[in-house]
Amino acid sequence: MKLGFGLVLVALAAVGSAQGPQRCSSNRVRRNAASLSSQEWASIANVLSQMNNDGWMSRFGASHDRLFSRVHGNTCFFPFHRRYVLEFENIARTYDPSFVVPYWDATESFRNPAGDPVLSATALGTNGEGNDHCLTTGIQANMQVTYPDQHCVRRNFDQGNSIGSWYAPEIISSYVQSDTSLATFRENIEYSIHGAVHLGLGGEMDTGYAAQDFSFMVHHANLDRLWWDWQNGHNEFFMYDGTGSNGPASLSDAIPEDSSVPFNGATVESVMVLGYGNVCYTYDSSPAPPQSYPSDNSGGSNNANSNANNNNNNNNNSNNANNGNGNGNNSNSNATPQNQQQGGSGSRNNGFVLSASPNAANRLLETEGIQNSLGRDIINRLFPGLGGRSSSLKRRDDDARPSNCGDPLPFPPRLTDEWVKMHKYDPERVESAHKHACEIVETLNNSTYVSPY
Repeated sequence: MKLGFGLVLVALAAVGSAQGPQRCSSNRVRRNAASLSSQEWASIANVLSQMNNDGWMSRFGASHDRLFSRVHGNTCFFPFHRRYVLEFENIARTYDPSFVVPYWDATESFRNPAGDPVLSATALGTNGEGNDHCLTTGIQANMQVTYPDQHCVRRNFDQGNSIGSWYAPEIISSYVQSDTSLATFRENIEYSIHGAVHLGLGGEMDTGYAAQDFSFMVHHANLDRLWWDWQNGHNEFFMYDGTGSNGPASLSDAIPEDSSVPFNGATVESVMVLGYGNVCYTYDSSPAPPQSYPSDNSGGSNNANSNANNNNNNNNNSNNANNGNGNGNNSNSNATPQNQQQGGSGSRNNGFVLSASPNAANRLLETEGIQNSLGRDIINRLFPGLGGRSSSLKRRDDDARPSNCGDPLPFPPRLTDEWVKMHKYDPERVESAHKHACEIVETLNNSTYVSPY
């Protein structure tokens, strides 16, 4: 009888293990940077100053630079940067328990990036000044860093005092909806808005140690948000295909780490699902974490036997700070976001995220505009989450063309040759991705679609 009871306990333990890591007791909420007040930006500035005094800004810059070739140009791009920004957030919360990294949706200011309020003198700061292009405004004004040598945090807009147009939200929406593998989604994101923002801001952001500019963190938080929306939209929480940092991608792969910012052996699988294990955060405009830990059968993982408990690493820098009541940049960091009902309003349609935009009103206008302007065949190919209302494309030169067609979407910028070489990208793959983005723009511009952005 004792033997049978013991077997039951073993069986129950095995079931618990198979269910994966524990659900977080609370999740801090990453908010849209555009919604932060000047006081909240000032709180961020205070934390960054303290972190820099203790050498953390330079340590993050150094670690990213040393790991550069292993975490770009392959599928590890997403899990590495998810873990990397989380580690920054964890450390920042030891200075202010209410600190939460906001996300910056740079696409909504794609027509005039330099005019984005997030790039104002009270937020991330404007363009650099002087021969060294030093930041003299914003939350890192006059900050000095020490990697690879002592210098000011630099910013150097790609067109002098302005920034060339970025990728329109509609392009990113198409990627979120139509890309059916993580490897493809990673390429389209990394070769598009990821590179465009880095190159547009220039200075620190155009180097391997870009993480010394806080704009790196808010930019990559947004890319992480897009990945989370893609995971939810396709119900692919564990898809990790293509090439990883050391060969064929596997969920059991250790996320590359550097001794200056250690991850304590965290695996790829440990960061795949928000709201579980040590990944205790979510986004204000995205689906909430699932009520139970998903089965890895739902995600097309190439390593179905990997152990979900690998995420129980020892990096607990700030899990105990989740319930902090400090007066930092997000006093409601554990609140439930408006759109975070699983499968709830405004964020998904038939399992797909409707739009890459966090702005609910614009998201609705974008969705309805595409549904009313493009033919079903085109929608099924470029925006399969929406469903078309017309059997054919409504062209701008049709008699039914509305009078408010608006300005055409600008074609997206190319990555520079230097950027492609720096990342060791395949130039043909980069060019193919750019042509696809241009096809999306051309299709929308040839229709009666009116962009709300």
